[in-house]
Amino acid sequence: MLTKSKRLLIMTIWVSLILLVLTGCGKSGHKFANQEPTIRITSYEGYDDSELLAHYADSLFIFQQKIFWSASDPDGVITGYAYRVKDQNGNPISTPGNEYIDLNGDVTPENVIERFGTGWVLHYKPNANQDLPLNDPNSRRTIWTSAKYAVINFPAADENGNPITKESTFEVIAIDNRGGITPVHPSYPKRSIAWRNFKSTSARPTCFLSTTKGNPDGEEVGSGIRLSFTMKDELNPSVPAIPYKFEFKIIKLQPDSTTIISESDWYDTSISPNDTNINKFLLTRYTNPSLSYDIENGVTQSITKVVARTYNMAGVTSETDGYSSILFKVKAGFRPKTLIYNKRCYALGQNHYVDYYDESSAEVMPFTITSGTQRYATHFFVDLDSTLTAINSNNIKVWLRWGWHGEYGKILASGDYVVNDDPYERKIDYLLDRFTDKNYYSEITHFDLRLDGQPYNYPPLANDPNAHIVDEDGKAWIRLPLYSPVRQTLVLTSLSSGLHTFEVRCVDLQGEVDPIPAVFTFLLVDNLPIANRNGILIIDDDPNHPSVAPDAIIRAKYEEMLADYNGPKDFIKRKTDIEPGDTHQDLSLRHLAPSDLQKYKLVIYHNDNFQSSGNLKLENDGLTLYLRSGGNLIISSTNTLAQNLDAFVLAKQKTIISFLGVYYESPPASILSNALTIRPFFQQALGQNGYPNVNLQYSAANEPSFVNLINNYQGLATITYFPKINVNATAIYKMGIKPVGYTPNGPTPEQFNTYNNQIIGIRCVTGNSHCYTFGFPLSYMYTPDVKTMMNKILSEVM
Repeated sequence: MLTKSKRLLIMTIWVSLILLVLTGCGKSGHKFANQEPTIRITSYEGYDDSELLAHYADSLFIFQQKIFWSASDPDGVITGYAYRVKDQNGNPISTPGNEYIDLNGDVTPENVIERFGTGWVLHYKPNANQDLPLNDPNSRRTIWTSAKYAVINFPAADENGNPITKESTFEVIAIDNRGGITPVHPSYPKRSIAWRNFKSTSARPTCFLSTTKGNPDGEEVGSGIRLSFTMKDELNPSVPAIPYKFEFKIIKLQPDSTTIISESDWYDTSISPNDTNINKFLLTRYTNPSLSYDIENGVTQSITKVVARTYNMAGVTSETDGYSSILFKVKAGFRPKTLIYNKRCYALGQNHYVDYYDESSAEVMPFTITSGTQRYATHFFVDLDSTLTAINSNNIKVWLRWGWHGEYGKILASGDYVVNDDPYERKIDYLLDRFTDKNYYSEITHFDLRLDGQPYNYPPLANDPNAHIVDEDGKAWIRLPLYSPVRQTLVLTSLSSGLHTFEVRCVDLQGEVDPIPAVFTFLLVDNLPIANRNGILIIDDDPNHPSVAPDAIIRAKYEEMLADYNGPKDFIKRKTDIEPGDTHQDLSLRHLAPSDLQKYKLVIYHNDNFQSSGNLKLENDGLTLYLRSGGNLIISSTNTLAQNLDAFVLAKQKTIISFLGVYYESPPASILSNALTIRPFFQQALGQNGYPNVNLQYSAANEPSFVNLINNYQGLATITYFPKINVNATAIYKMGIKPVGYTPNGPTPEQFNTYNNQIIGIRCVTGNSHCYTFGFPLSYMYTPDVKTMMNKILSEVM
């Protein structure tokens, strides 16, 4: 028997079923039928049949319009939009920027065709290959887009490109996530499709024609130029000046430039196979159309005129005027000139670097970090044979950079340019003829490269026959495009020791090569072990002066002070701007190459002419690398040593200061005097720590000095002394001066206390390197004493 609660439940179910039947009577169809999306245009431009916009029916609008829309769906979401443009007769048309439309209905869904017809703008589907054009049946395309606006360039020109007012209609529909599309309005002919009419207009644009290297203005050009087109649309200020296309024609004129010899058809710049942008067009003797020579055997036979025109996005063309034409005379014989930018060629490796940052450098040099210290690339040194050199290592890298004559220069206030071929100046990007320095309005297209007698090995083009060029004499090259990954720079690695030669030549638009390739030759030298070094190199940095530094006497004195050494002794003179010598200057103003220095067990550098500051401050790089490799160094100088050492400190060249044993501060040293007649107190270098005394040479003491003032004053004034020295250094000489009251020219008690016993000679040992720094000129001292001192030094280092 059913309980009371169960009977109540059964009764409730029956009542519910009866009510469902009763409420459903007389109704048919799908209970959950899709409701189609609605769409409207939210822009204010244009007009339609709405009360808000109908009064704009006679208004004129600029041809380019950015049209926005908004759609909604009551029971789903909007998944896409389709739009099209119709002419005044209701026919779908393509427009610039929306060139591809589906007129045949191949892509348009059937429900769209049935409801609205064809002619919708085509779009790529997501992740489609956009290298295939939209009119290719194999492209993945659709009429639907997720964009909520479109930029439409409405036509505003007749068939000849003349500006007229044209009426067009823009339409847009929506689709929802269930495939429903915008419905037909129940009150036909009203349209639920969103639409606007536009009466469009456009002013004429202006076309400007030149070449990529300027307007020849009737001058001579080579047989390869690139036309450069520009459109300005200043009378349509609200529209970006984007050209739809450019056209040009070539006219041959008599030399009087008025009589026409021949005239070509108009050419669309988009046909150029050599240019990726319609605003450029390459013309050579081999293109279509082509250039032909106007000058033959030095006689002008004709003049070439190129006339251009442009079409804006409304289809309106420019008028031909002075801006849209150029004149020139095509001439044979122009050739490019290749340059290697030596300033930007340098190397970096374990045995070739500098360990300070040169703040005067126009570029930040490549660097490595070793033991927490930055090591920067530096230029090649120039050895005594005038060869670019570096000491090799297994990690050496060589940077080579090149270009062409006319690439760099200055732009003047007048707008003219001056070519100086300095790679640290402005890139003006002209091309001048190798023989005449004339701008022949061409461009560089390729570079041919060779390394060590073979085409440079560039793997990406190793199997490309077009990249391998062989001259008539059998010389082979690899040809790289200007904009290849290499561009204008090579970084060479894994180079063997020996002589290396890099050759490069330019190729221009004419297809002509530089007849004289640029060559960069450098020598990589093995690091010479200390055990294999021998002899002494004596470097004379004393400008010859008959009174204070006669070359012959100073040379003889150094020969005598080294007379007890039986090994090789080589004497060289450092070249200056006013005096010949044996050395050669590199791009960093250095004259001493480590590849030369490392041959010797000991290097003696002397600048004993106090009237010259000498060039020690320029030789940090070579001397530092030599000392790091275990070299030994003696420096003989005068009061000018102080300023050279200070230059090292100011340039943050700490390493050489450390090797020399000098205290690292500015100034690192002081002077007794900078003139022979002021404080001529010095008479003796007092030996310390086992070093013998060395006396000044003058008549009253031993032998007459070759400097008469020293004989007269019985003392020397031009001395550098060191109030402080490095903790790792040893004082080996101190200043011995005249006693108080000495005649002639003795010191006062205060002067005696100030200068006597000041350090004037330092010995510093760092690893295998021994450095001896003397603030007094050895050639001014009594030679037998100096010889004794030298023998002690030689016993330590040789």
